[in-house]
Amino acid sequence: MQEARSNRQDQLVSIIIPVYNKVAFVRETLDSALRQTYANTEIILVDDGSTDGSFEILKEYWEKYPEKVQLIDQENQGVSSATNTGIQAAKGGYIQFLDADDLLSPDKIQLQMDLIKSKPNGTIASCEWVSFFDSTSSFQQFKLEIFRDYHLGIDMLLDLYNRSEMMQPGVFLIPRSVIQAAGPWNENLSINQDGEFFCRVLLQCKGICFEPQAKVYYRMPGESNVSQQKSYKASASLLESYRCYEREILKMEDSKRVREAIARNFLRFGYVTYPNYPDLLEEAKRDFKRMGVDKSVRIGGPKFQLITKFLGFDQAMKLKRFFH
Repeated sequence: MQEARSNRQDQLVSIIIPVYNKVAFVRETLDSALRQTYANTEIILVDDGSTDGSFEILKEYWEKYPEKVQLIDQENQGVSSATNTGIQAAKGGYIQFLDADDLLSPDKIQLQMDLIKSKPNGTIASCEWVSFFDSTSSFQQFKLEIFRDYHLGIDMLLDLYNRSEMMQPGVFLIPRSVIQAAGPWNENLSINQDGEFFCRVLLQCKGICFEPQAKVYYRMPGESNVSQQKSYKASASLLESYRCYEREILKMEDSKRVREAIARNFLRFGYVTYPNYPDLLEEAKRDFKRMGVDKSVRIGGPKFQLITKFLGFDQAMKLKRFFH
C-alpha cells in the first residue's frame, strides 16, 4: 500500500480544457497549464465547434508542443459533451479540469500531488479560488468555510448548500478512479452541469484535502454570460440540477440534515428566479414541500429571514422586489 501511495507523486495528470469561442483568453489559459511545475502532465484540448479563431490558437499550441498537447475538434455539442470527450481521451491517473478562460497558479498541481501522495486511494485535493477581471495581479479573495479538509464528501456538499458557497471546478485534483465511479458529465443540463457532476464526484471520493497555497484564478463572467444564465432554459436546468442532487445524495444518506440542505437549494431557486417563470417557481415549491422539512429552513440574510419567519417566503420575496 505504501509503495502504491508513493508512486502517485509521479503519475500522469491530464489537464482537460474544453474550448468554445474563447479567443481573447485561451492563450493565457494554455500558458498557465504549460507553466505547471509538475512536469508529468498532458493537456487535452477539446474545441467544441469554435467560430471565433480559438481553434487556430489551439492548433498552434498542438503543433508547437506535440509531446504535451492533444487536440480534438468536434462539432458544437456543449461543454459537458466536450468535457466527456476530454475524459475519454485522457491517459492520466489524475484529472485536472480547467475552463478555457481561467488560470492555475504555477505550483497548483505539484502542491496538490505532494499533499495527497500519502493519503488513501480515492482522496481528492482542493484549494482556494479567487476571482479576477483582467489581470491576476489584482484579484478578490473569499473567506469560505469550505476551504478546509473533509473526511466525507457529503459533508462538503451539505456545507455548500447550507452556506450558499461554491467551489470553482478547477480547484479539484481528482483520481481517475473517482471520476469513473461518478460517471460522465450530464449532457442534458445547460447550466450548473459542473455542480451536478461534482456532487457525484464528492459522493464517491474518500475525502478532500485542502491545499492552502495553491490557487485557481476564476475570470469573472461578462454581462452576456450573466444574461444567458437567466434564460428560461437555464433556469429549468438549474432546477433540474437540484433534483439531481436530491436523487444522488438521498441514495447515500436520507436524513433530516440532508433533506434540509437540499430544501435550501429549492428555496434558493425561488430567491434567484422570482418573479420570472411562474411555472418553474411552482415546481420549486412542490420540490421544497417534498423534502418534508419544517418552516424553520430559510435562506438569505438576517433581515430577509426575519421577514420570512413572520410573513412567509412568498411575501418576503414580494417585499424584497418592491424595495429593490
